[in-house]
Amino acid sequence: MIEVEDFGMFTDAGNGAVQAIVEGAISNDLSWNDVVDCLQALSEREGFEEAMDTEVRECVYRALGFSDDYDGQPDEAQEWYDFDPDC
Repeated sequence: MIEVEDFGMFTDAGNGAVQAIVEGAISNDLSWNDVVDCLQALSEREGFEEAMDTEVRECVYRALGFSDDYDGQPDEAQEWYDFDPDC
């Protein structure tokens, strides 16, 4: 039996789906933005809505070994925050 990591999803099926995204990202050398796109697509499926929750994104980010500090936001959100002084 394959051990499934806990990525902060509410179910084992959710954690398994996220683990598949992580493994695919590693195998295909995906960028963070590509991974976020995959998580977004997963979150649009019934039963996997939490895939874009901050906890899940942070777990995935760490699992992929990205080295920059991560604030839980997709790059686009950080770029908007940097651009908009009212945020």
